[in-house]
Amino acid sequence: MTRILMANRTRSFRLTRVEAPTMQEALQKVRAQLGSEAMIVSSRSFRRGGVLGVGAQEVVEVYAADTRSRIENIRRENSSRAKPMDLSSTVAPDSSVQRPPLSEAVLVEQSPPGSQGRHGTTPRFTNAFLRECHDLLISREIDPRVADLVVEEVSHLRLPAGYPDPSRVRAVLRSQLTKLFLSSPPLDDQKRPRVIILVGPTGVGKTTTIAKLAARAKIHERQRVGLITLDTFRIAAVDQLEKYAEIIGLPLVIATSPQELRMAVEDFRAKAVDVVFVDTAGRSHRDELKMAEIREFLAVLPDAEVHLVLSTTTHGKTILSVANRFSGMGFHRVILTKVDETISFGSLVSALISIGRPVSFVTDGQNVPDDIVASDPERLADLVLKVNAL
Repeated sequence: MTRILMANRTRSFRLTRVEAPTMQEALQKVRAQLGSEAMIVSSRSFRRGGVLGVGAQEVVEVYAADTRSRIENIRRENSSRAKPMDLSSTVAPDSSVQRPPLSEAVLVEQSPPGSQGRHGTTPRFTNAFLRECHDLLISREIDPRVADLVVEEVSHLRLPAGYPDPSRVRAVLRSQLTKLFLSSPPLDDQKRPRVIILVGPTGVGKTTTIAKLAARAKIHERQRVGLITLDTFRIAAVDQLEKYAEIIGLPLVIATSPQELRMAVEDFRAKAVDVVFVDTAGRSHRDELKMAEIREFLAVLPDAEVHLVLSTTTHGKTILSVANRFSGMGFHRVILTKVDETISFGSLVSALISIGRPVSFVTDGQNVPDDIVASDPERLADLVLKVNAL
């Protein structure tokens, strides 16, 4: 079945076959012949020569397609065939994570899909301070139902009299908004190496993010770092990570199978590496075959931290749909990218609450390693209110 699917997908491409002693050398040959945008269709390793297996040499065989003349047409075809997304489902809960009470109240308010919640319509707050709070949340594109609940919480506080001071309004709302988000659990410092795997859809910036994390760990935290890439589907992605690894001075291993991934981590453990970052290929959350391939890789590293990378430029409902599909991989945390490109962070609040995972890092640019910061509920609240966020 897999061969048939591959043939259908690449029937409009000219396939090129290359052989080399290692995967890295094979990819270099593909790059030289077809360019950085070449697509790896299949690969395998086998032994050749020798007598009864003695003296045989390892050979890596790769079939690659030249996508330069057809890539745009393929993208348009895939777009026209895309199924409508199911936006009604929410991400499977993580039993190890305790939601804040206000976050739970928001979930009740938003469920079941299509219901009006307790209010039905936005309440008319008679207090000037509460009205100012509500108006500010709505101006930041917070879901009205979430805004209602947050302002209800504020109404139980001792409210100042007179004209609402804007700085006081922001301070009170910041305190309440932090209750909507989860804090990351403490790290297990006994695990060596700490393995961090980044998964996510295409185009969210996983490779750049992993370079930032790796550089941050080596330069700022003085840790011994290893890099592994599973993204042999795109030559350009391997090129990009190789350049980052060379600049930062880090070892990079290309793993083409779950067994190679496990062996690479064991090799890093033997070398007393502190943390290993694993880059995966971007996958459409609708492509079940490719999603299953990633799950096979994750299965050999059950103790790894899986971080789902999401772009803040994506619509909140789409983010929730993506997270729901990736929930089968058991991701533990979320990394938010491209914060500098989004118009409003507030529109994503409902999705983040429904996802129910801590946000571990936030990125706001392309500079490595500078444009990334560790996240916490306070930082997310600042992003919503646009106050000294990054």
